[in-house]
Amino acid sequence: MAQPPVNVLEMFKQAALEVDNRTLTDLKADTVISSLGMDSVAVMELVSFFEEKLNVRIPDEELSKIRTVGDLRDTLQKLMPDRAVAA
Repeated sequence: MAQPPVNVLEMFKQAALEVDNRTLTDLKADTVISSLGMDSVAVMELVSFFEEKLNVRIPDEELSKIRTVGDLRDTLQKLMPDRAVAA
């Protein structure tokens, strides 16, 4: 049975609400994560959220390349080639 596609935008909104109590309404694939006003601890918790929910490990060398929500989507797609990932 195929798993449903991963909607990175919706997961990001859920993660921001859970880890930083932020409601992000205008989130897009080209949104620069650093522009969201989250501190480094919140960003690391956000990454942990994705890792836990998707049962994936994002290597540090990949983390350093993630600037936008779309970059996160692309990284997750590389790490989970058998699963559809959308943003």
